[in-house]
Amino acid sequence: MEPTRGEAVAPSPGVTEARVRSARLAAGSSVRGWAVGLSPLTNETRWSQAWARIGVLSSITALVVYSTWRILFTLPPSGWNLVAAWLLIAFEIFPVFGLVIRAVTLWNIDTRAPAPVTGVKPGQRAAVLIPTYNEPVEVIAPTIAAACALEPAHQTWVLDDGDRPWVAELCRGLGARYVRRDEHTHAKAGNMNHAMELMHREIEDGAEPIDIIAVLDCDHVPLPGFLRDSLGWFDDPELALVQAPQTYYNSGAFDDDGDTGEQGMFFHVLLPARNHDGAGPFWCGSTSLIRLSALREVGGISTATIVEDMHTTLALIRAGWKTAYHHQVLAVGLAPDTPEQYLLQRRRWGMGSMQVLVTERLWAAKRWLSWRNYYEYLSGTVYWLEGVGTVFAFLIPVLILVSGAQVSTADPLTFSIAFVAMFSIRLWGSRRMFRLHLHWLTAFALRILRVPVGLSCLWWLITRRTLEFQVTPKSGADDRLRGRAPTAVWALIWLMVAVAVYALLGLSGLVPWHVDPASTVASGLWLVLAGTVLVLGVRRIQSDAYATSRRNAHRFNVQATVSVGAVEGELVDISVGGAAVRFARGTTPPDGDVEFLLPGADPVTLQTVRMITGDDGTSTVTTYQVRYGDWAAYRTISMWLFHTPPGAVEGLPAGVPAVAVAETTQRGQRTLARQYGRDVGDPEDRRP
Repeated sequence: MEPTRGEAVAPSPGVTEARVRSARLAAGSSVRGWAVGLSPLTNETRWSQAWARIGVLSSITALVVYSTWRILFTLPPSGWNLVAAWLLIAFEIFPVFGLVIRAVTLWNIDTRAPAPVTGVKPGQRAAVLIPTYNEPVEVIAPTIAAACALEPAHQTWVLDDGDRPWVAELCRGLGARYVRRDEHTHAKAGNMNHAMELMHREIEDGAEPIDIIAVLDCDHVPLPGFLRDSLGWFDDPELALVQAPQTYYNSGAFDDDGDTGEQGMFFHVLLPARNHDGAGPFWCGSTSLIRLSALREVGGISTATIVEDMHTTLALIRAGWKTAYHHQVLAVGLAPDTPEQYLLQRRRWGMGSMQVLVTERLWAAKRWLSWRNYYEYLSGTVYWLEGVGTVFAFLIPVLILVSGAQVSTADPLTFSIAFVAMFSIRLWGSRRMFRLHLHWLTAFALRILRVPVGLSCLWWLITRRTLEFQVTPKSGADDRLRGRAPTAVWALIWLMVAVAVYALLGLSGLVPWHVDPASTVASGLWLVLAGTVLVLGVRRIQSDAYATSRRNAHRFNVQATVSVGAVEGELVDISVGGAAVRFARGTTPPDGDVEFLLPGADPVTLQTVRMITGDDGTSTVTTYQVRYGDWAAYRTISMWLFHTPPGAVEGLPAGVPAVAVAETTQRGQRTLARQYGRDVGDPEDRRP
């Protein structure tokens, strides 16, 4: 019997009880780490807070004790050896200053959240803006569909800078307003400024007022609470900007999973620490809300740099406006999948930050920035030169080793024990300080790509050449190719190899520049560490896991029972553009167009792509896809994935979208759960 429209489909005899149990496990216990943040994350547990403080104090103590020992007991008596020793000690002790500042800024990262907004009221009338340029339908359709469905009532504007007729058709089909412009200047900033000018003219002519614009990158799909949970901030008339975390549904991206990579640490540790007056966050582009009158006061979105978000925030602060951080997952998007995408994005952020540094003369901005904002913005821009610092960090021990200088009088074994103990405590303590969001293998690997980013930033500071905004690609590639390490990284690797050979020859007495172990071990340990970091970075860049993909849509391994042409089967995976379904042998529906019914959703028509017989011969996996132009099908599948009906996936907690289902339990889940003492779907804080 054909199931009633919108009802969940009961398991058929072809779907074994073992598979049902597997689905329950996948949906119930294996949920992605960011799902913990679907309700506001306010106070971290005392356990997390205490260990973070112990960690940072341990790191500082270890470095100070090690440096004191080096100065008091290991310095050579005089000459070049003494100069070289002091140079290496200065290099070793320099991180203590950063640790002290982090001890202050990360001592408390508790945040707050406003009461939910259930209806439209003056001062909170919103329009959601979705800028887009050249992204495929599989990327933008979920964002538009989910934005149109948000509550309370609002407007949804799609700002197409690609002049694509099919996007206009998509908007009409999904219920959004399509906006384009004749001149495509200033990229995303110009696109949004054009929309705001259009709003202003229409409001002056009597159109419905708009107080708040909510900004979503075209790949960031808003979850149901996006407006409801964040609009309450604007009860404060001095507040201009609310920024929420940027979370990613494409697990296994090059920057880890958004919970434990660079972005996860930024949004779950660094930004919560800034959520108070005088240290508010800067606009991060997407998953944000801005008061329209504040933007008009500062002349709109900045077009002077290619990081319009940060630059605009500084203009708002200079004008006396406040910003706030809403620590709750309100949308999920796409992180860079490949090293090339990652490098393109980080280069844009880095060189744009150099533009802000120079344009705003941040080193002299203390008169209009609070001390905390002065530190955060100055260090946040200079941070992008870290790659240059990494090169120097490699070269200092190289030069000392090549010179043959004796920088320590301690015997090699004693020095090695002291160094390893200090460094191990620093690693342990820093990870605790960052609430376990820092994973060193990932951090070391990603640090290598900051070398070409830093060199690009330095080159811009020298040349001041004109920069063009470059969009991070979101569509599939023509071929599946592995990443290639940048030339600068290979140059450092060959330098490390050459120096290692040089040192071995010197230690072996095979060359005239004979050196002894005491003069080699101090610099040698740093070079071993540098070589390890380089190898980790190249391995990550060249990994098959981060090769380009030919698919436009990300696939989710969600298990559920579906109906295809009135035949029940097991969902193998699903994307915005189609699905793969497993049928018991002899029950596969005929080829062609079929009616496809997801649990709790309306039926859609899909077309058959191919059938593959299982290895065991007892089942067939059939792939289906959405016909191009069937906007209703894109909407239905998108909403099922991102605004999942309750009970549609067995074991999935209420309010958690299907895109949060994971094949295996992730460390990110443990990280956020420990930090805030809650389970997925639990809205209560549990600070003991």
